[in-house]
Amino acid sequence: MTDHILDLADGFTCGTKAQWRTLTEKTLRGADYAETLVRTTEDGIQRGPLFTNAPENTGVTKAETPHLAGRPWHITSEVNHPDIEQANTDILADLNGGVSALSLRIDPTGENGIAVRDRSDLQRLLSGVMTNLVPISLVPSAGNFEVAALLAEHFQGNALADIYINLAYAPLADGGDKILDIVSWVKTNAPHWKAISIDANSAHEAGATPAQELAYMLSRSVRYAFRLESCGFNIDDIFSTMDVHLASDQDGHMGIVKLRAARMLWAQMAENFGAKDTACVIHATSSRRMLSKMDPWSNMLRLSGATFGAVSGGADYVTSLPFTQPLGLATPFARRIARNQQILLMEESHLGQVQDPASGSYTHETLSHELAKTAWGIFQEMEKLGGWQGAQGWFREQIASAHKTRMAKISGGETLLVGVNQFTKPDVRKAEVLPRPKTKPKSGTEINTDSFVDAIAQANDGFLLPLDKQVEQFTPVRLSEMAEGDIS
Repeated sequence: MTDHILDLADGFTCGTKAQWRTLTEKTLRGADYAETLVRTTEDGIQRGPLFTNAPENTGVTKAETPHLAGRPWHITSEVNHPDIEQANTDILADLNGGVSALSLRIDPTGENGIAVRDRSDLQRLLSGVMTNLVPISLVPSAGNFEVAALLAEHFQGNALADIYINLAYAPLADGGDKILDIVSWVKTNAPHWKAISIDANSAHEAGATPAQELAYMLSRSVRYAFRLESCGFNIDDIFSTMDVHLASDQDGHMGIVKLRAARMLWAQMAENFGAKDTACVIHATSSRRMLSKMDPWSNMLRLSGATFGAVSGGADYVTSLPFTQPLGLATPFARRIARNQQILLMEESHLGQVQDPASGSYTHETLSHELAKTAWGIFQEMEKLGGWQGAQGWFREQIASAHKTRMAKISGGETLLVGVNQFTKPDVRKAEVLPRPKTKPKSGTEINTDSFVDAIAQANDGFLLPLDKQVEQFTPVRLSEMAEGDIS
C-alpha cells in the first residue's frame, strides 16, 4: 500500500523563517510585530509566534506507577474534611465514583485537614478501603514524620507487597536524623514505598514562576540527596524513595511544558549523581492560587485547563481540586465534579492513549527545553549561594518580586481573569460549601521522638499525634485576592 501514497509536498520548496516574517509583517499593516505577535512567559521565554524546529533530546520517560490497572494515570482525590466519619464517606464516594488513588491531608488540630490523632482514628478513616488496590499518599508536609509513623504502624503486619504508600515527608532543612530514619525504615521494610516528597507545589502557591518552581524542586532534591548519600545510602535507593509534587494551573500548554521540563531536569540531576534510573514520579495538583472566590463557577474552566496540562504533560498522579476550594469544605457535588473532569478527559477525550503527546510539537519541545535551561540557571545561582540553606532568603525575594509583577498586571488589566477583572457579574449564584465542624479534643501522651522506629512503637501504644503547628516553608498567595478585598 505504501507504494501508492502521494508525496503531497513534492515539487514545493521549503520556505524560510525570514520569508514567513516578511509575509507576516505585510498582514500586520504597520502594526508592531513584537507587540502584536510575540508573547513572553513570566520567566522571560518567548512563546512564539513560530517554531520551526525542536532541540534534540527533549523526550521524557515516565516511571512505573503501581495499580494503574490499564489506566493512563491515577485520578487522585484530596481528602481533607476534619470529621473522620465524613472524610471516610468522602473517600468511599470518590473511590466508587472513579477515583483510583488517595491524597490524605491530615492535621491533628482539624484546622486544615482530617483530625486524626491516633491509630484508632486512622483505622476509622481507612475503613472499607481496599488498600491493596489503592495507592495512598499524604499531602507533603514538614510535619509528616509522626503521621508517617502512624501510617507505617497501621500497615505493619500486613502483606506490604501490594500496598503502596507515600509518606510524603518534606523536611524544611536537610532533614537531620529524621530523614535518615524514615528512609532507612522504608528501604528495609517497604522498599517500594515513597518516603520523601519534593514539594515544589508549595513554591508555586507562594507565587513562584514555573522556572522558580522547578529550580526549587532541584535545590530541595539535591540537599536531601547529599544528606542521605553522606550517610551511606545508595544513590539509586535515595531517588527511588522520592517523588515530586508540582502545580498545574489554567495555562494548560505551559502545564505540559513545565511537567516535561521537570522530567528533563530530574533526569539530568540524577545522571549527575550517577543514578541508573533517572525517571521520577510526578504528582500534579491543580493550582490553589488560581482559584477565585468571586465567581467560583469560573473555576471549573480553570480546573479543566489545569487538568488537561497535567495529563498531557505526563503526570503519574493528578489531583483536581473542587471548584469551591477557596470557599471552604467541598460538598459531595463539588467533589463529584472534580473527579468527573478527569474521568471525562480519560474516557471521552482519550488523552491518555499516547505517551508524551507533546513529543514532536516544535512549540512544546522548544519551550520545555528553554524552561529547563532557565530553571537550571536559577538552580545554579542557588547553589552558588550555598544551596537551599544559603539561598532561601534570596529565593523568597525572587518569588515575591515575581508575584508583585504578576499582581500588577492583573490589577492593571494586562492579565485577564474571568470573573475577577473580566466578564464579572454582580449576582453570581452562591456555591455551597460544608460548615467546618468542631473537633473533639483527645487527651493522652503525644509521640515525641526523632527515631522513626520508636515513633511507630509509640503509635502502636496509642500515643497521639502532636498538636504543635508546623512551620511551613512558604506563605500561600491568591491571584484574585486584591479584587476580593482579602488584602489592602
